[in-house]
Amino acid sequence: MKLSEIIPDGAISEDLQATAKEDVIKEMVGALVAAGKIQESVSKKIVKALMDREELGSTGIGSGVAVPHAKHDAITDLVCAFGRSKKGINFDALDGEPVFVVFLLLSSKSASGAHLEALAFISRLVRDDKYVRFLRDAKDVKDIRELLAEADQTFGGG
Repeated sequence: MKLSEIIPDGAISEDLQATAKEDVIKEMVGALVAAGKIQESVSKKIVKALMDREELGSTGIGSGVAVPHAKHDAITDLVCAFGRSKKGINFDALDGEPVFVVFLLLSSKSASGAHLEALAFISRLVRDDKYVRFLRDAKDVKDIRELLAEADQTFGGG
């Protein structure tokens, strides 16, 4: 699994406009619809699955990072969207701080192994405060894409 392969072109938002959890999730699911990875007809169901997961416990893991994730039958391939907020998002994070970096992960219900592998990989890279700072400070989508490709090398995506 490589981040650079599961985050499609068009699914990197360098400046998320939403500032509330559900609105950010809708914005990022919309980016995956625009990128052709999710059918618009099921986007509301995908948002609901993500929000249902949030009710079990916030995926705002602290240090300015959130990793909302869900499995859904309408998803065929493991797919991820990346979003960065310059303003900060109220994500009910475990540390109570705003979120600035969001990885939204979706997979089919039958892809539990790939889903867990992707979550573990993202978790490894966001534990590196320096890497998260680089993502927050990247000047544009091209820089973010390069940082994600570097993560595949540095943090062992494979």
